[in-house]
Amino acid sequence: MKPHLPPKKDDTRPTLVLDLDETLLHTYRGEVALKQVDYVIYAQDGHSCLLAGTLRPGVFDFLNWAASYFEVVVWTAGTEDYAAMARSCLDPDDKLITHMLTRKSCIRMRSASTKEVLYIKDLCALGRDLSKTFLIDNTPHAATLNLSNLIPIESFVGNRSDTELIELKKFLEANLVRLIDKKHDMRIILHRQFNLKRRIRERITHWRREQQSRQQ
Repeated sequence: MKPHLPPKKDDTRPTLVLDLDETLLHTYRGEVALKQVDYVIYAQDGHSCLLAGTLRPGVFDFLNWAASYFEVVVWTAGTEDYAAMARSCLDPDDKLITHMLTRKSCIRMRSASTKEVLYIKDLCALGRDLSKTFLIDNTPHAATLNLSNLIPIESFVGNRSDTELIELKKFLEANLVRLIDKKHDMRIILHRQFNLKRRIRERITHWRREQQSRQQ
């Protein structure tokens, strides 16, 4: 299968894959006071508001910093039109985001319990060294196939005092030497830091117990 991304121009840079919704910004789907938002997308008539939303605090500083050290890939489960809109807001000069991926590049699955459609981001399909590729996402299920590459982040829903990107930058800066050094596999460090597999096993066990108690 052809990789989702073209060959890397600079193989010394790790690949940082960033989720979009509730990671870099929050788009409001219903009615919202326009004075409270950072961006508004209007219909062709110039009057009807199609989308409006808020950028996560520190997003521009973070992207500017990340672009200096990483190949920055933004991967959304949204449509191509939505991705183009977001890119124009986050990177109007087209200098920070190296690649943009959309729903078309996700694996579509349906939850057996909730019937909800889930979009999985398979990092193996990027054509990158997985020991130097990381996904920042607020929904752990997106990294189901690559949990060892996930750096979780809290969901952003418009809180102006949010500091998650500041903390993320600190974490990446503290490990930058290891991230760049080909001798290190950052997945080992991430496993020790977050131990996501254990957390998910605990959640599954808890869910099974709840199901059993309901059946009794």
